[in-house]
Formats: sequence, structure tokens, C-alpha cells
Amino acid sequence: MKKLLSHAPVFLWLQGLTFLCFGYLMSTPIWHGMDGEILCEAHALNQNPWSMLGHLGFYFSQPILQLAFLLEYRVFGLDTAGYIGVNLFVHACNAFIIYMLVHMLFPRKNMAMLAASLFALGVGSYGKTFMNIYQLESLMVAGFHLLVLYVFIRNDFRYGGKVLSWFYALGLILFVLAGMTKATSFSLILSLAAYKAFFNPWRKGKVLLSADLLVLIVVGILMYYAQNLWGYRDPTVFHVEDAPRHYTLLSVKNIFRYLNLMFFPMQQSPILETSPGWLVFLFHARRVIRIFLTLSIISYSFFGFVFGSKAIRFFIAWTFITLLPFTAHTDTGLWLNLSHLYLTSLGLCVILAAGVDGTKGLLKARRRLRYTPYLLPLVFVVMSLSLTWKLNNSNRIKAAQQQAVTMRKMVAASCR
Repeated sequence: MKKLLSHAPVFLWLQGLTFLCFGYLMSTPIWHGMDGEILCEAHALNQNPWSMLGHLGFYFSQPILQLAFLLEYRVFGLDTAGYIGVNLFVHACNAFIIYMLVHMLFPRKNMAMLAASLFALGVGSYGKTFMNIYQLESLMVAGFHLLVLYVFIRNDFRYGGKVLSWFYALGLILFVLAGMTKATSFSLILSLAAYKAFFNPWRKGKVLLSADLLVLIVVGILMYYAQNLWGYRDPTVFHVEDAPRHYTLLSVKNIFRYLNLMFFPMQQSPILETSPGWLVFLFHARRVIRIFLTLSIISYSFFGFVFGSKAIRFFIAWTFITLLPFTAHTDTGLWLNLSHLYLTSLGLCVILAAGVDGTKGLLKARRRLRYTPYLLPLVFVVMSLSLTWKLNNSNRIKAAQQQAVTMRKMVAASCR
């Protein structure tokens, strides 16, 4: 507990940084129909909370989500600023877990601080995840995901991966809660398997046949079976006649499309209509840029696995693994959802922080040049903040349109 309290200034720093840079999002009215439906569902549940156990809502049917939205509704009512504020708070908490995770794996406090700060500033995900009420699910899933990972790795460090420890019991509880919000359990298992593969030889233990991982796999299979029987499942994008080969090739394509979007967040959007000429020029040159980006990503991934440290290898693997659940969410790839990059962006933030930390060490003797490595992360921060600002302005325009105004009036009338 004392060690955890010693990191309290970092927690406060990340909360302050998040609200300082993104607090203005709280003043944007409801504009998305899904947010309106969620408020109506929360109002219905507020009349009879016990109905939550058998309720299938418009967007959420998982009990943890229903309870979260119900509590928010009881506190904030129709004041959407509170909902977005909770999103920002949860996002900053996720950034703090990242700080603890990176500090445990490397461990370099300055590097962990930089990685967590970049994540808090939306580098790689660009603020899309906390702009809507319904995005609380993504934030909660990410929080559970990171907590499970941290607790299991901490259990491995402190107790050698013992199944009979309170750390492991806590990790199992969090793993079940994560499965009750969204079915990303297997990407979490793969992330833990990657950690075992890279770190367990150093710890002189079994790699993929360790008891703690096997128990987690069994629980994951049981959770998946239960969700198939009783849970809500989104319909698949693909039809029955689509061949598995088509699905596999499209998934591989979408992985690199998403990774390109993380480095070069430009795709067809109404925002381009009000963008400066040089941005429009970059957009038209996107195919050439994406080819070189893809080659760079493949090259860095290969050499990172061959020559990188265990932690670098783990976060490279993390980047690909956390994208897998979203690779089939579009059948064309013409438009990708930035929100799906939320967990994946951790890999980019860690790689940027590791690059800065290593390069700064090489330039230690040169006082004038030792801070130049920060220029690259700064470019990503400026890109993230400016894109978030543009996205929010676009949302404000949508909120002022008659369709959104009518939707807000209908929500207010139904929640009386």
C-alpha cells in the first residue's frame, strides 16, 4: 500500500493532464443517437433496477455496463457533461495502470511516465474513445484488460505465478468482469501467453503450460460458452457464403490498415473539407505514404523481435494481438474506427517512450541535443490534440442540426 501511495503524484498528474487537454469535450451536447438510446434505457432501468438481470437493451445487455450506466443516470440525469467526465476519469485511470505496468516491466520511471502521458494525451487513438456516452464500455473493457494483465504479471513477479495467491484470485475476478462487458477474453489470454513466452525463460518457469495460464484458458472457454448461450452477440459482418480464406486475408489487411491509421490518422471524412491545403495534399498522397509505413512497421516488428528487449518484444506482440478482435469489423476497409485503436495505441506509446529514453541516453554528453528525441513524441501529441479538437468541432456541428435537436427533445420527454 505504501508503494502504491508513493505513485499518487503520478495518478494526479495523469488526471490533471487528461482534464486539462480534453475537459472541453464535456460541453458538447448529445449528438449521437446511440447516446440518446442509452439514456432512455438507463431511465427505464432506474424505474426497476432488478429488471437489469433479464433486460436486453438497445446497446448494452451486460450487467456490469447496465449497472454503470444506471449509476451515472442516477447521479447526472440528462447532464451529459458528467458522463463525458466519467469517461475522462476512467481514461486517466487506465493511463495510470499503464504507468504501473510499464514501470514493472522495464523498469524506468521516466520512461513509464512518458508512455502513460502519451497514452493520456490520446496518441495513437486520438481521443475518439471518450467523446460519447456509449464509449464507456470500451474504456471499462480496456481498464479490466490492463488490470488483469497487471495483476497476473505482478503475481508472476511476486509469487512465481502461483495459483493459490490472493493476487491470482483478484486477477480471475477481474477477468470474469472483463468477460461480462465484452468478449475480448481471448485477446487478453494471448497477451498473457506472449508475456509468458518472453519473460518466463528468464524466470526459469514453464512457458505455455504454466498452471496459472491453463486455469485462465479454461475459465475463458467457459465464459465464451456461457456468452454463446445467454449473452448478447453482435451479428457478424460476413455472410455464410464467404469463405474462411477471404476472412483471413481481410483480417490481415485490416491489421495493417489500422496500424497505418495509428501513425497516419487520415481517412475519408467531412473534416477534410475544412482542412488546410497541405493536409489535403497528404491525404491524396496517402497510398504512397501507407506503403512506406507498412514496410516500416513490418521492418521494426521483425528487428524488434530479433534484437529488442523482452519488454519491447512483448509490446510489439501486444500491438498485433489487441487488434485481432476488430479486424473483421469492416468488410471493405474504406473507413476504420479510431476507437478500436485504444488498447493497441499502448504499443505505440511504449515504443515512442523507449526510443526517447534510449536516444536520450546516447546523447547524454551533448546537453543541447539530448532533448531532441522528444520532438517525435511531440509531433504525435500535437497531431492527437488537433485531431481531437477537429473531431469535437464536427460533433458540435452535428449536435446543432435539427435531427440531433429533435433527438434530445425526445430523450428529455421520455425520461420525465
